[in-house]
Amino acid sequence: MDKSSYKKVVIAFLHKDYDSYLLQLRDFKSSIIYPGHWGAFGGGIEKGESPETAINRELIEEIGYSPEEFNFFRADYKVQHRIKLNVFMFYSSMNISPANLNLTEGTDLGMFTKKEIMSKHLYSQKLGKAFPIVPLLSEMFDEFFEYIEKNIKVF
Repeated sequence: MDKSSYKKVVIAFLHKDYDSYLLQLRDFKSSIIYPGHWGAFGGGIEKGESPETAINRELIEEIGYSPEEFNFFRADYKVQHRIKLNVFMFYSSMNISPANLNLTEGTDLGMFTKKEIMSKHLYSQKLGKAFPIVPLLSEMFDEFFEYIEKNIKVF
């Protein structure tokens, strides 16, 4: 399989003590993939940019905040809606309240527990109703939660 055609992207699992995770309700634009679905913050890696630089840039652009330190979770090749992705996944603790974030991409943001995320439908406080999680993100959360259970001591 030729992986040179895969688009390189980054995502961040931003959490508060591994109890809740920050997600973005994607815009309702027909021009984007999975409009009106909950997704992770992140985006494309620009030419010549490292994944670490890209995740910092994307978070600053999207919410005006980036943690000082990231942990690398994994890189993987995924296919979503016939789009080939080389996804670099990072995670980090948040030391800021979601109320202090400046959302510049997406319709809403929220903190959600593992149980809520596993339900695959999350409630938007702003819009007053539930929306689905991007299916690929749901799959990545399953992998991440398994990793956390095996490798991270959570008190």
